[in-house]
Amino acid sequence: MMTMIDQVANQHHLQMIKAMLPYLPPKKQRTLCYCIKMIELQNISAFYSSQTCHAQSYQNSSFASPAEILNDIREYCDEEEQVIIDQLLQTLSMFELYTAMAQTFPETGTVPSDQAENNAFQSNA
Repeated sequence: MMTMIDQVANQHHLQMIKAMLPYLPPKKQRTLCYCIKMIELQNISAFYSSQTCHAQSYQNSSFASPAEILNDIREYCDEEEQVIIDQLLQTLSMFELYTAMAQTFPETGTVPSDQAENNAFQSNA
């Protein structure tokens, strides 16, 4: 899976050229690898110099939630890192729930007494 910047960098069939690298002698692999990296840098530079870059950026990236960012990053993590991100996402979800409840009952900061009794009853069961 390639990120957006990988797609920008690897235009013009660079992936096919990279696939050929192991079949070349080591000295030629090294030279071709340097050429590939230079082309990738040129592609990235051209992308950020163009208007295309602005069109593909998140319009409100400053308003992206931490959960959105973590979900996007999670795709590129190994299993151990995914477990950590899942725990962070659960923590964020609990925090959002707490915030929503606090906004629902702002004057007391607590759940009304009849709901509190129901919650106490359910937790003792």
